[in-house]
Amino acid sequence: MSSIKGYVAGLVGTTRARVDLFQADVEYRMFRLVAMIMWSIVAFLCLSIGFTFAMLTIIFGFDLPPRYAFGIPALVLLAVGAFGVIMFRFKKASKFHSTKHRDS
Repeated sequence: MSSIKGYVAGLVGTTRARVDLFQADVEYRMFRLVAMIMWSIVAFLCLSIGFTFAMLTIIFGFDLPPRYAFGIPALVLLAVGAFGVIMFRFKKASKFHSTKHRDS
C-alpha cells in the first residue's frame, strides 16, 4: 500500500511540476504578446504623427516659426517611433529560455 501511495505522490508531483511549467510558459507568452502589441501601437502612432509633422514642415518651408512648431515635434515623434520599432523587434526576437533542459 505504501508503494502505491509513493507512486501516486510521485505522479501527482510530476504532473504538478509540468502544469506549473506550462502555466509559466503561457504567462510569459501572453506578456510578450501584450508588449509586442503595445510597442507596435506606440511605433505606429508616433511614426504617423511624426511623418505628418515632417510633411507640414516641408510644406510650410524651413522658416523659423514652422521649424519650431512642426520640425522639433516631428523629430521627437520620429525618434520615439524608431525606438518603438526597435523595442518591437527586440520583443519579437526574445525567446523563453528555460533553465531546465528537456530530454525529448
